[in-house]
Amino acid sequence: MVEVRFACIDTVEGVMCTLDGEIKYSNSTGICSFFGISQGEHTYSVGKEGYSLVDGRDPFGRPLYESGTTTIEWILIPGHPWPEDQPWTMAFTFEEAVVRIPTTTTIATPDKIATNERFYVSGILYDTDSGAPIPNQPINAYYDGKPLGSATTGVDGDYLIETSIPESGFWAIKAEFPGTPGYAASRSLTDAIVTAEPIAMAIEILGPITLAIALFAYSRM
Repeated sequence: MVEVRFACIDTVEGVMCTLDGEIKYSNSTGICSFFGISQGEHTYSVGKEGYSLVDGRDPFGRPLYESGTTTIEWILIPGHPWPEDQPWTMAFTFEEAVVRIPTTTTIATPDKIATNERFYVSGILYDTDSGAPIPNQPINAYYDGKPLGSATTGVDGDYLIETSIPESGFWAIKAEFPGTPGYAASRSLTDAIVTAEPIAMAIEILGPITLAIALFAYSRM
């Protein structure tokens, strides 16, 4: 029988440590111990609200996660038990989780656009909870995963991206705020129909000869 010791680095107090369903909490030095534990496999879990697990290792450097199975054994000599006078120490490194402010990105575009026609992707970036605009942040625009351009939000959280789409189709246009250490990422989608340019469309419908005749007749008027 051995001691199984959870070492929560750096001295994180109040981490919930579970071993085979039994729950205890780490003390002010970050230690939580279970006594009289048999050799072999045991289930475990660790966690604390507001903290993220960065790394976990057993005495032989094998990785540990937020939950899983640990096998108490002396792996250097197969079949040899772990020494009962030494704790089976599972070291977990935690860091305080960063709570980022939720954001909302809006988007507006024309419903119908001609190929290669210049148009604007516009919208506002704001704090979802307070509604306050978020200035000086990057916004990236895409259609079908292809870049349309970028802009930086102004003092009112607004952005304006002048762009064009070179191919006709029914496209989903996306505006995306990638996020920062303090602000969470957000994105918004809208749909737009992109049709061929007027001359190209006429060629497709009328045919080149008919169009040439029509243009000649128009020029003689």
